[in-house]
Amino acid sequence: MKLITLLIAAVGTTAFAQDDIKASAERGKTVYLQSCLACHQLTGLGIPGAFPPLVKTEYAIGDARRVVAIALKGIAGAITIDGKLYATGMPQPDLTFPILKDDKNVADVLNYVRTSFGNDVKEAITPAFVAEVRKEFAERKTQWTEAELKSFPAKGAATETK
Repeated sequence: MKLITLLIAAVGTTAFAQDDIKASAERGKTVYLQSCLACHQLTGLGIPGAFPPLVKTEYAIGDARRVVAIALKGIAGAITIDGKLYATGMPQPDLTFPILKDDKNVADVLNYVRTSFGNDVKEAITPAFVAEVRKEFAERKTQWTEAELKSFPAKGAATETK
């Protein structure tokens, strides 16, 4: 059992049993309603021109490490998704919503987003993976820019810390 736990922590995402993904996503729905709903809306479609959608966008369903990094640090300035500009950035979520200081809550809400709104990601994000990404970017003081997210750094690459 200890070996399995270590492997999950090392890999970060895993093909959990469908029931585990569902349980995490169900917990994440509550977190979403408390922290993400106002901007991204009940449908995940966001608000045109202001807050981007979470529906089938690369930022929501793509690289797990990148989506965790966004959930931890936020986004500075405008971002373009599917050719549409969304002018409002995203403040650092855990400063705005203390519930997101807990790695389990971050994992749960991201699993909800990645398995809802027509999204169908099969790999769950684990609290251990969130902790790993949080540690990796702990020294970073700024939100992510669109340019940084488009060329998200490979693991271990230097990042802005000012």
